[in-house]
Amino acid sequence: MNKRVALTGVSVAVGSLLMIGSAYAGLGDAPGYDAYKSAVKQTFAVQNVTKQMNVTVKDNGTKLLDVQSTVKEDKAKNEMSADINLNGGTASQGINLYRQDGKQIFKASDNDIYNVIEGKQWKGKAGEHRGQAPDGISTEVENVVDALVGNLKDYVTLSPQADGTKNISMQLSGSQIPAVANAIGSLVVKQAANAEGHHKGVQEPFGDKLQGLQDSMPKLTQDVKIDKFDLAAQVNADNRIEKQQMTLTISGKDAQGISHEVVVAADFGLSNFNGTTPDHIDLNGKQVKTLDVKKHGE
Repeated sequence: MNKRVALTGVSVAVGSLLMIGSAYAGLGDAPGYDAYKSAVKQTFAVQNVTKQMNVTVKDNGTKLLDVQSTVKEDKAKNEMSADINLNGGTASQGINLYRQDGKQIFKASDNDIYNVIEGKQWKGKAGEHRGQAPDGISTEVENVVDALVGNLKDYVTLSPQADGTKNISMQLSGSQIPAVANAIGSLVVKQAANAEGHHKGVQEPFGDKLQGLQDSMPKLTQDVKIDKFDLAAQVNADNRIEKQQMTLTISGKDAQGISHEVVVAADFGLSNFNGTTPDHIDLNGKQVKTLDVKKHGE
């Protein structure tokens, strides 16, 4: 999809990336670190799974965006289906996504057109991840993360339960936030705020609703910093993460000097491990539009 559409809900994307990075790198050589990292790897190792996610973005206490999604993924078959609902202010948009038969298919809820990306370029992109290690996390990445870990391990809490499950949590705020995380977070947020889209491209395939959602996000350009990060994970007896809640608080000012406190909250649920079958869509009799992968995939 075009860059403008890809930037929709950029606060959600930035928040999720920073939260996941902080959660993974914010652990040290301690029982909590070992337990969480082991659960992450075990969760990545499943061949198929159902994921439910709810993400909200608030600016100075006002909810700007609410994203609810259900994703069914089968890595072995390289298939996926997703139902996504985005709500922000007066704008809302539903999106259906499918990855099947070497194609990526997506449809907006307010029209009957199924947009299809296919061809060698798409197949190549879809298959790039098949060469990953079985656990989905390379040894090189793991070593880099381990090397970057410092005293943050002291903020991890591990609570083993009698039934074999585990509760893992972490809270960071103020000076506990690593300087490098603040520097990277500030850079990413500013880059997103300054990004420009392609006005023609945003008209398809989803129209201007997603542009409206993107425009409602605060554009932080000054004094951007991460104020707080909270993580709570529930690990089942099979050492897989079943639930995870994360909250990221970012503050800063926009180009007009107005202060903002942006809170990104994400609630994840994973279920039906190795028992999930993605939904398929039969395009026979449907309105189908084939998109140029070079235009929409950049």
